[in-house]
Amino acid sequence: MRRSLFMPEVKRNLIQVRLTDAQLSEFDDVKKLLHVSTSADALRKLINDKKLTSGVTQEALNSAVDQYNDLSAKLDSLLWNSSNITNNVNQASHVLNVAAQNDPEDVETWNWVMQQLQSIRQATDSLSQLVDDVKDWLHKSRVVHGNSNV
Repeated sequence: MRRSLFMPEVKRNLIQVRLTDAQLSEFDDVKKLLHVSTSADALRKLINDKKLTSGVTQEALNSAVDQYNDLSAKLDSLLWNSSNITNNVNQASHVLNVAAQNDPEDVETWNWVMQQLQSIRQATDSLSQLVDDVKDWLHKSRVVHGNSNV
């Protein structure tokens, strides 16, 4: 015998959720993937899916979060380094232009320019290493998730 939705034990266990339009659209996509027509059926199916509530899945989610945080930190570092390189190049270019026009024989100025260029070289090497790290991480992520052709 099928239970009625208006039975007391079902009616008292009501869950309401407010979603943005984008979230509702995503949830509608989830319902399609689950082959259900109602939100209630989708929630019940998600709750009963042991794959979603197992410790293995939680470990995978934690690992994904850790990897995302690592990638996010690397991308922040990439942005900072690229900004720093741009700033250093602008400063060196300005000094080169001024020195070439005003006093091309000023050894102190040319030594400063050389130091800045060496600093820029170190920053670009660091940036290059970070780019390689991100590429490696992305490649490993694709292989782990079964999409090594991307």
